[in-house]
Amino acid sequence: MTSDPQGRRSKLEIYVDILGAIASGNIGPTRIMYKANISWQVLQETLDFLMSNGFLAEELENSRRIYRLTEKGFRVLKDFIHVKEELIATKPLNNYPTRSDF
Repeated sequence: MTSDPQGRRSKLEIYVDILGAIASGNIGPTRIMYKANISWQVLQETLDFLMSNGFLAEELENSRRIYRLTEKGFRVLKDFIHVKEELIATKPLNNYPTRSDF
């Protein structure tokens, strides 16, 4: 679902990939990084953003940092998946303007 012609994901797509990785259970940062296929720096910046906006909670478990989704995080992930499914199930309209119409 990349909109970038070079195949890069948007911030929204990265947020959702991280939320999805964490939804499988309480998980540490390295595992999130691999599941979401992002760099360590992007992971740290995004985790900070998601935590400061109430989508994630950070906890210590056996001296390891783990992350879990908050209710808000679950709700946003569920809503995004619902919208994505609706868009995929929708038949495209043939009456959208094309570049040649402009």
